[in-house]
Amino acid sequence: MATTATQRGIAGEQLFAATVTLTSDGELELFKPLIDDDHTDIDVGPRGAIPALAIQVKTALSLDRSGLAVARAFYPGQPRQHPRFIYAVLYVEEAAVHTAWLVPSSGFNRLAYRGAGPRGHGVELEFMASPVRDDRWASYRCTRMEVGANLLRTIHSLRRGNVPALPGSHVLYRRPPR
Repeated sequence: MATTATQRGIAGEQLFAATVTLTSDGELELFKPLIDDDHTDIDVGPRGAIPALAIQVKTALSLDRSGLAVARAFYPGQPRQHPRFIYAVLYVEEAAVHTAWLVPSSGFNRLAYRGAGPRGHGVELEFMASPVRDDRWASYRCTRMEVGANLLRTIHSLRRGNVPALPGSHVLYRRPPR
């Protein structure tokens, strides 16, 4: 019997939480929202402080025929986008995080394949990335041992008022309207 999407999601969230806790040397604490209506699976912040990042965790337990991890996010309206909202996509192999991609929502929304949601309603974003080859997602890829440090770096950059310091992030400055 195969795992369900719900089981896969919960297992991925638990593996992500353990990975973040252990690879940040306990500097990060994680919080589980009671309701997931806004696509936040886990909030993360420095120990003793309020949460600084909202994270949507997506989990791939296998690779497709092309060797790609595949994950999908569905939104009934427009996809959520905020500097403090990121996607953590995990490729899990042998019950452990093999590869992770930490992608700011702006990058995820821009790079993911976009299609209509179920029955033509809403938007479905599809992530397809290789855990080993260079592709459009490679700059966001990290090993399980780098996850905590990357999140800490991102949180510290946000505290200084900078944009997220996740690899592959880009800044677009616009002049205010006249």
